[in-house]
Amino acid sequence: MSTGLIKDSDLKQWLVDLKVRIRQSQIKAAIKVNSELLRLYWDLGHDIVVRQMDAVW
Repeated sequence: MSTGLIKDSDLKQWLVDLKVRIRQSQIKAAIKVNSELLRLYWDLGHDIVVRQMDAVW
């Protein structure tokens, strides 16, 4: 079986590298999502403060 196009060790290393790349992409995506959510929350907080100052209660 070692006469195949891809050796077992090559395939294993490729799978390890692929898993690392997938995990890195997941982490990058999570960071971007969290950054956007933080920006949204800060904007909402600002809007609430502005409305509270303008409100006559």
